Amino acid sequence: MLGGGLLIALPLALTSGASASAPGQYCVASLAGQSTVECFTTFGASVSFATGGTVNLTNAAVARYVTPSELQADVSPDSDVLAIDYTGTGYSGSSLVWTGAGCTSTVGGANMPAGWDDVTESVAAYSGCATTLFEQKNYGQPEYAIHVNASVSSLGSFNNEADSQLFCNYFGCEE
Repeated sequence: MLGGGLLIALPLALTSGASASAPGQYCVASLAGQSTVECFTTFGASVSFATGGTVNLTNAAVARYVTPSELQADVSPDSDVLAIDYTGTGYSGSSLVWTGAGCTSTVGGANMPAGWDDVTESVAAYSGCATTLFEQKNYGQPEYAIHVNASVSSLGSFNNEADSQLFCNYFGCEE
């Protein structure tokens, strides 16, 4: 029990054999009871799916930074966009949109979904969430912490190192 919340870790697996290394993979991973990852051929389609169709981005065939105001239309009570991980610096490449029921407790996947180990290079956090990336599976050290609602266009020396990830409502999420 940390930060006033219970750690919830859900196993995740990619559907349809998709992986981050495949070009044009824009995926959504839910931490709210769904244990699979859904992938799409456009970034906009992945964000629309992640928000239950309430957010429809323009000019979003490929990954790009999403502003908090663009996500304000997301009014789904069960699933908020917690963060978006990108395989390229500057919010580019393939993407993994993490969704869940907010960050009132510490939540995360003990391991990144299949194909998403060691590929993250930029991250944007949303919905009052902070996120911490870990170099080892099961939240093993070292780590890279990102502030609440912050974005990092390059993880620098931590690029392509993340094997697990946590989400919480404070800087430096821990299990």
